[in-house]
Amino acid sequence: MHSITKNPALQRRAFLAGAGGLMLTTALPTFAVALTEDAAVGFIRTVVADVHKIINSGKSEAQMLVDFEAFFGNRSEVSLIAKTALGAPGRSASRNQLAAYIQAFQGYISRKYGRQFRDFAGAEISVISSRYAGSKGVLVKSYVNAQHRSDYDLEWWVIEVNGRPKMFDLIIEGISLISTERIEIGAMLESFGGDIDKMTAKLLVS
Repeated sequence: MHSITKNPALQRRAFLAGAGGLMLTTALPTFAVALTEDAAVGFIRTVVADVHKIINSGKSEAQMLVDFEAFFGNRSEVSLIAKTALGAPGRSASRNQLAAYIQAFQGYISRKYGRQFRDFAGAEISVISSRYAGSKGVLVKSYVNAQHRSDYDLEWWVIEVNGRPKMFDLIIEGISLISTERIEIGAMLESFGGDIDKMTAKLLVS
């Protein structure tokens, strides 16, 4: 474990981030093990700087959400996140259906979490530790000293894809983005009777 800084006064408080209060975990796939803790920490510090640049840009919400979609496309492994959220039904989808779903998912997740990232305005995000998890990647832990709410913990799973670090999961006070989206996408797909095309159309306007 690689310790960055310590904050004894930090208190763990539940920040549910719209996830319905579910404390969730997810089984992570395995990846190449070349990623180092230092590389993962440096990457997350760049990610944090990117987020602050967007939210402090003075742009309208609509313009910021466009920027967040580009941000997620560049900094996270959206295709893998989308497939993991969809789970088994993705294996029976056609190539065209899966491609359309992934594209819709990128817009959906960018809008959803881009709006939540706006809460980082005026906040200080500090990396405090990292943990190398072998083929699962590196877990980088940070805390958010928020301006208008209680402080909270923020963890990032970083993986290596084609020699580049990428975000795979975001965990806010123990609540996993991927686990949350597996529930959300599963419920949405069920509401459309398992029709991936209808669910994809819904994601485009969600």
